[in-house]
Amino acid sequence: MPIEFHCNHCNHLIRAGSEHAGKRGKCPHCKNSVYIPTPSEEIEIIPLAPIDPDEERRRKQGQEETRRITQTIRSERGEVPEVRRETVGEASGDVRLPVDVETLVLEYCLAMAGGKLDEAADFATEIRANRKRADEVISRLMMEELPPMKLSKIPRAVLMQFLKQLREGK
Repeated sequence: MPIEFHCNHCNHLIRAGSEHAGKRGKCPHCKNSVYIPTPSEEIEIIPLAPIDPDEERRRKQGQEETRRITQTIRSERGEVPEVRRETVGEASGDVRLPVDVETLVLEYCLAMAGGKLDEAADFATEIRANRKRADEVISRLMMEELPPMKLSKIPRAVLMQFLKQLREGK
């Protein structure tokens, strides 16, 4: 069964035999060296370690302190105050900026690809707070033949796995 992926250099669709998975080859279009990914059905999902509740609480406190300090600095500079909205599922009165969910999903994928799992977990938490919009964005990205340029260096099978994990809430 052939493996389909996009060249990291010219973004053309390439098909290679499954016997070439995990190896390097040359793009038939631009002749640059490309990595031939392993098919997504052959990728083993490695479960993440359990979350430490104390560490999670400290992380959230740090984020809240950063938000308060940033808001104070902005207000001292005379900048426009943040648009506030209540956060779903958290204490009443807790506020966050409205978010661009598509940007969060793209940043999540980049963080995962770069091995920045803590950063990716933060993006995933923010994405889950905007579940309906996130599902639309993730579905659209999974259906597109070409990924956004920002994600073009991530092998398609790996990108699909990141989006699938994000959609399933893992």
